[in-house]
Amino acid sequence: MNSSFQNTRWTLVECAQGQGETAVLALGELCAAYHRPVHAFIRHWCRDDEVAQDLTQDFFAHLLTHSNLGADRSKGRFRAYLLGMVKHFLLEKQRVRQTQKRGGHVTFHEPNELDLPDDKQWPPDKLFDQQWACALLDRALNQLNSEMSAQGKGDLFDALKPWLANTAQQGQQQKIALQLGLSETAIRVQVHRLRKRYREWIEAEVAQTLTGTISLQEEMQHLLASLAGK
Repeated sequence: MNSSFQNTRWTLVECAQGQGETAVLALGELCAAYHRPVHAFIRHWCRDDEVAQDLTQDFFAHLLTHSNLGADRSKGRFRAYLLGMVKHFLLEKQRVRQTQKRGGHVTFHEPNELDLPDDKQWPPDKLFDQQWACALLDRALNQLNSEMSAQGKGDLFDALKPWLANTAQQGQQQKIALQLGLSETAIRVQVHRLRKRYREWIEAEVAQTLTGTISLQEEMQHLLASLAGK
């Protein structure tokens, strides 16, 4: 993979900080790709669904309108960068709220339901990483689905999808073989190929979030550990 492909997530932030249609599209892609881990982290932090949703939207707007929070590719992992920005954003919200309580002249008003804890009560970063990993797998799966559909193999993808999620039941392989008019051996071959291609899409998604000396294998291992709750 070339460096321009690997830097996609970093350049996406830079594009979104610009103006015009390109910036709007970049913002939409960022929100779609990373809403899940950001919202999960903020929801665990403030313990309120509605407030968490509002803060999540505020975070992406804040991220893209503050040039001093721009993407620093030297940090290596986009995952770590984004988590750091979420923490910075929430700490700033806490600072503003504390200033309000002291009678400071601040125009921003937080919802009454928001109850921001101190540093000792930070939720575990594992929650963010786990949701990050789940969102990444979803994107890879959607890419594979689109690819198979474009090749006229959408029905095959739908039939074999349970083997990608490890939810296939006993005897299902024979049923799918009859449904598709293939032998069970052919189904096993197709499953093997589909799993291989799925992993390639996962690696491609991970590679987009890495720069510098961070290895793909290292980040893949972290991804698997996050999914396992380790």
